[in-house]
Amino acid sequence: MRNHFLPALLLAACAATPVAAQNKDDIKELKLRDWEPKSMMVTKTTVVERPQYPAIDIHNHLGGGKEFLTAERVKRYLADMDEAGVRSVVNLDGGWGDRIKETIKALDEAHPGRFYTFANINFEGIDDDDWSEKQTKELEKSFEAGACGLKFYKQFGLRHRYKNGKLMPVDDPKLDPIWKACAKHKKPVIIHIADPAAFFTPLDRYNERWHELNAHPDWLFYGDKFPKREELLDQLMSVIAKHPKTKFVSTHFGNNAEDVGQVAKWLDKYPNMYVDIDARISELGRQPYTTRKFFLKYPDRVMFGTDTTPRAEAYRVYYRFLETDDEYFDCAASHHRQGFWMIYGIYLPKEVLEKVYVKNAEKLLGLK
Repeated sequence: MRNHFLPALLLAACAATPVAAQNKDDIKELKLRDWEPKSMMVTKTTVVERPQYPAIDIHNHLGGGKEFLTAERVKRYLADMDEAGVRSVVNLDGGWGDRIKETIKALDEAHPGRFYTFANINFEGIDDDDWSEKQTKELEKSFEAGACGLKFYKQFGLRHRYKNGKLMPVDDPKLDPIWKACAKHKKPVIIHIADPAAFFTPLDRYNERWHELNAHPDWLFYGDKFPKREELLDQLMSVIAKHPKTKFVSTHFGNNAEDVGQVAKWLDKYPNMYVDIDARISELGRQPYTTRKFFLKYPDRVMFGTDTTPRAEAYRVYYRFLETDDEYFDCAASHHRQGFWMIYGIYLPKEVLEKVYVKNAEKLLGLK
């Protein structure tokens, strides 16, 4: 009898179980990726519509080539720049050959003083003995065409490999002629090496950028396929030390925004190194005391940039960070969601703001 009624007893027991425990939408079963906390803090909100000084955005990606840079697209860029009080934008997507000529024509020449285009390097054929010579000549042609500098994307040091599978290191001697050409023509180098520190750690419960990396798994550089982040930074410092006549902008706040103290040591050691703040106020704004002291100590070495296609809303988050003492505010609109922490403004004095927004970029680009 007992065996005969066992299934019925089990069904009855399940029916008696609270519905909430079976509900897949039970808050106790909330997935981390779905967690979107809203702050209960009541703090001052300052809306800074335009910067205290018409800004030069030293780091942006507007695309390149005549097919992409249509008159309508460029018009939209200018409209957002005008609305946000941005004087000029540096476009880092010039490329080389016909592309850079088309890009300069669509931006720099069509709208003088509003856009400044940087060239790029073609990494195809790096095994060839004459690769360095060819790329140096191509770069010089780009400068002759009007390119204002040279940009290296983060694939450098992480993706570009020789035929034997070995990564091309940042301090590869094959690049020495290119660094020298930049010094010769007095053109700065904006260089992105590595990425946020969390991108080089396991994607586990301790990773503070868990949400971001789950959305973009190709941004994770942890494992044997990639060099250590520290190795990449050491290689970059080796290049900067070896080429003192070349001006380097170690972008994304020295490619090391989590460690402001180390960036300060590098600036002390390498007078030809500069930094910008693009896409890193999420890091700088959660250490506002240290960051503010840094800006006050190195006002001639820091530049404004966003790494975000011109958008008034994004620019205004940067202005709020730089100009106000607002506390605990969300900066996701400045770039994208980079963590669930909030940031704090560093209320810089006017003389520092002028240098960060305008003067330092003017000097670097040779505009004055």
